[in-house]
Amino acid sequence: MRKRVIRAGEIEIEDSEGRVRARFGVSNEDLPFMSFYGADDKLRARFGVQPDGSAGLAIADDEGKVRATFGLFSDGSASMAMVDRNGRVRAKFGLGTEGSPTLALRNKDGQLGFVYSLAQQGSPTISLQDEDGKVRARIGLAAEGSPILRLLNKEGELRAIMGLTADGTPVMQFLDAKGEPEWTAPSSFSTTDDVPVDAPKPSGPEARERG
Repeated sequence: MRKRVIRAGEIEIEDSEGRVRARFGVSNEDLPFMSFYGADDKLRARFGVQPDGSAGLAIADDEGKVRATFGLFSDGSASMAMVDRNGRVRAKFGLGTEGSPTLALRNKDGQLGFVYSLAQQGSPTISLQDEDGKVRARIGLAAEGSPILRLLNKEGELRAIMGLTADGTPVMQFLDAKGEPEWTAPSSFSTTDDVPVDAPKPSGPEARERG
């Protein structure tokens, strides 16, 4: 069967009343796109490809404001974001370049308040941020499954640690302003023994913001 090919810079699809409901084409920058419109002529969804090969989908509400996005980037990371009516990202889920998932939640002002991440080796971490976006508490599991809670001051300095070692021994440690231990229980405990010093940190979409 002979193939029929239509070649054009842009194609518009109209409804029964002559309103453009879909547009397929190439932008002035030679980037391909697909756009879909509501009965009120407002853009409701758009899919496009960027010069570096990244591809993204944006979905808008009845006012034409983007409320959800999904993107796959050239470095292999992926991101899905949900936006409120004021244009602020309130929730984002994504995968880093190495495949580590991250879930981030923001308050009404767009400030980061909660981050859940899973390290490549499978260790989960939850981070809580203050109104300035600084991590103040981080709870997670070490590679072998030991739970650990870390509390930080406004400058992001570690001041307290509480958790269990690999053999199930409960430990607690307070640190001074210089990061040196000033009280430890049991006294023989050292952060270099069984509990990792650094919990897994967010990567991918939360490590570098994308729209």
